[in-house]
Formats: sequence, structure tokens, C-alpha cells
Amino acid sequence: MVERLYKTMLLNWIVLILSLLFYEAFSCPDGWSAQQSSCYHFSHDKEAWANAVTICQVLGGHVVEIEDATENQYLVSQAKIANTSFWIGLNDLQEEGTWAWVNSKAAASYTNWAKGQPDNDVRNENCALITKGFNFLWNDAQCYSLQKYICEKTAENTMIVG
Repeated sequence: MVERLYKTMLLNWIVLILSLLFYEAFSCPDGWSAQQSSCYHFSHDKEAWANAVTICQVLGGHVVEIEDATENQYLVSQAKIANTSFWIGLNDLQEEGTWAWVNSKAAASYTNWAKGQPDNDVRNENCALITKGFNFLWNDAQCYSLQKYICEKTAENTMIVG
């Protein structure tokens, strides 16, 4: 009976050690938060949309491209905590009314526009943001207005040993 108990304990320890040796995790740099397989940086400064695009590239990512409701819900939760609006990577600069992501150039397959948006008010609203003013739904705004922004990059798949 004791011998069987020792064998079971030994087997459990071996499984635990092997699990720890080969555990894979996603990691993000300091100042970035991990959510699923992406890292997000929520800026503290305000920039025009084009400057936000450049800064995100310098940081090794791109202005966020929101692919589904789950991702949007996470970003909105963070925007609500910060209690502010954030630029996202969606724009219609190439063709009015055709909204595409700046990094991938893909048309938006998921959107979360506020009612009546995008409306191109003042005929010069070509960049999108998650906006506090519309209960954290999406709105189009003038690209040169100063807003905080969200950068995104793929989380690094890191092997943790030991």
C-alpha cells in the first residue's frame, strides 16, 4: 500500500515538473497588456491619428484592428476604466464611406458604430475611435483631432523553463 502511494506521488511530481518545463505562455513588453494572443498599449498621450499610426509602428505594432465583439468588449472595458476615447486603426481616407484598417488594408468585417455613425459630420471625419461621447461605441472624427490611441501587436510565444 505504501509503495503504491509513493509511486503515485512520484508520478504526480514528474508530471508537474514536465508541465513546468514545457509550459508555453504569451508575454507582452512592459507597458502592454495581454489579452488572448495580442498585446495592447493604451497611450497616456494624445496625438493626431496619423501620429498615432507612426508611434504604434515605432513601438513594433500598429493601431488596433478590432476583429470581433470579444476583442471590442475588452478594449471598451479598458477605455471605460481610463474614462476616455481612443483612436482605432479604422479609416476611410482612401475612399469616402469605405472603411478599412490602416495596417492590413482589410475592410472592417466587425464594427460597433454608435447609432447614426459614421456620419462624416463637417465633411471631414475620416478616422474612427472608441468614443466616450457615445458611450464607448465607435464614431468617426477629424483625423487631426488629438486623442489617445491603442496600439496592438502579437504576443510573443515564450517557453518558460524552470
